[in-house]
Amino acid sequence: MGKITDENRRRLEAADTVDDIELSGMLDNVFCEELDKLIIEKGFTTQHIVKNSCLSKSYINKLRNPQEKKALPRRNTVIDIALALDANLEETNRLLKYARYQELYTRDPADALIIWGLLKKKSGKEIRELLFEMGFLDSLFTEREKPL
Repeated sequence: MGKITDENRRRLEAADTVDDIELSGMLDNVFCEELDKLIIEKGFTTQHIVKNSCLSKSYINKLRNPQEKKALPRRNTVIDIALALDANLEETNRLLKYARYQELYTRDPADALIIWGLLKKKSGKEIRELLFEMGFLDSLFTEREKPL
């Protein structure tokens, strides 16, 4: 484990009540800020993400707004957004990290396919097509995220 993880584990062990827990290294509202920054850097609109993902415009706007209650999407939603933005592997993993999820993992078949596509500089659309062909798409992105 890392230094912060070890330190937080000791704090959890030492806490007598839940109210006593003070953890370090937490990433509050960073996801919203990083998502908005990436969308701006990529030059895409919210409508582009809606068109290229399984997400609604209102949900994406909530995710982009740090003033909303802590909006942390499901892991597959973060991947859905990253593919819609044609994010590279580093950008995708950064979004996953800021949403408090494990980065793409080579031992997971769907993740491995996404990693391969990103390393080969495939577009999000091309990666979605590969996921569909391999039977992973339905399990990843079947329904629109419900608004918060």
